[in-house]
Amino acid sequence: MKKRILLVAVLQLVLIISGCSSDSGDNSTPTPEPPVVIIKTAKVTSYSKNAGETGETISIYGENFSDKMSDIKITFDGVAATIVSTTAAEIKFTLPQSETTLPKVILTIAGKQILNEVKNDYNGNIGILPKSVVNTWFTIPNTNKTAGDIGRIQFLNNKIIYYAVTSNGGDVVYRTLDGGISWSQWSTISSSNSGFHALSNGSGWIQGYIGSTGSGVYKLPDTGGIAYGTRLWTEINSANPGIYSAYVDDNLQKGTIVSQRGDVYTTSNGTDFIQVYDAHLNDEGYKGGFVIRSVEIDNDHIWTAGQKTVDAIKYPFILFKNNETDGWKEHYLVNEPDSYIHEIFFADAVNGFVLIRGVNDSKFYKTTNSGDTWAKVYTGEKFTKFAFKDANTGWAVLENKIYKTVDGATTWTLDYTHDQPIKTIAYKNNLVWAIATDKIIKRIL
Repeated sequence: MKKRILLVAVLQLVLIISGCSSDSGDNSTPTPEPPVVIIKTAKVTSYSKNAGETGETISIYGENFSDKMSDIKITFDGVAATIVSTTAAEIKFTLPQSETTLPKVILTIAGKQILNEVKNDYNGNIGILPKSVVNTWFTIPNTNKTAGDIGRIQFLNNKIIYYAVTSNGGDVVYRTLDGGISWSQWSTISSSNSGFHALSNGSGWIQGYIGSTGSGVYKLPDTGGIAYGTRLWTEINSANPGIYSAYVDDNLQKGTIVSQRGDVYTTSNGTDFIQVYDAHLNDEGYKGGFVIRSVEIDNDHIWTAGQKTVDAIKYPFILFKNNETDGWKEHYLVNEPDSYIHEIFFADAVNGFVLIRGVNDSKFYKTTNSGDTWAKVYTGEKFTKFAFKDANTGWAVLENKIYKTVDGATTWTLDYTHDQPIKTIAYKNNLVWAIATDKIIKRIL
């Protein structure tokens, strides 16, 4: 009897459990699938500027950035920039101080390096110049590492400078288009002192040589180069003495060239040249004379300098044109026999200076009437290069030192000392440039 009662109880319990299970199954709902998370890749597409000064604010543009400043890190050769603001499409930051002008830029978000798709002249990087300081000398790295002697230099504006240098691979003209952040070869040249004239669009004239075509004056395309240039002029029945002055207008039509022997040629169409003057530097009684330096303002204001032999005496010599009507003139400094003009510079169409280097000293002569007359104003240190802002203010190089004058070269005082020899100095638009092997030295006035 007890067993029967126990069996009935077990059956009832099984029925109850089965019923509950059935009820639970009828009222259940399906478990939802987890949402699909789409991870959007962040990337950099452009910059507000490709270069700037330390402390300048620049924006990085792109896609899928974080809007949390704590997630953002931008470094330049490992040096962190200061983040100003961030959104999904733009990050503003200030450029840090950098030891190089083209440091590697890396953006990381939440510790992950972001893809950089920027295509610019700096391989996707951002150039950094030191913050400009007025009336103080400061330096930037010279990425061109100029080891050879610098001859001719042309200062187009505060960003664009061309210079010719003698190197182991031959004589080359380099240029910067960005204030010295980067340099590129513009052309080869016959010598570092040979004539060239670059235009703002990158084309110009240059004294060069192509093996299959020979020596002469070439017109270069906008990209520079010699092999792709067009030879405009070569002296007939001569040994091609070299062109040491070249000037052409922006339209590449009206131009002037002066040879080492003092022969002047002009063109009005950029193709056909006529000789308009002969200084006879290679004629009997004048042999040994030469023109090797020049300064050009325009086609009517050109001064070339060197040496002329007169009655067997070698004098510092200037061949020039200083106005639209008078034509070419000659002047030699009779008080300085057996020497030559080492450098010449005109601050404007009226005020000019020449430097005569002797064995133990150097001498400055000055003109205030465009070169018609000259007066000696200084004898002293053996300067090599110089440049002037105006009739009074100028700078001269002596080894690793820069001297300054404020009285038209009458007196000079030490203004700056560098740790390397300084190769050249130039001035334009209230900016002085001096170039050493590893550094570019600047002063903003």
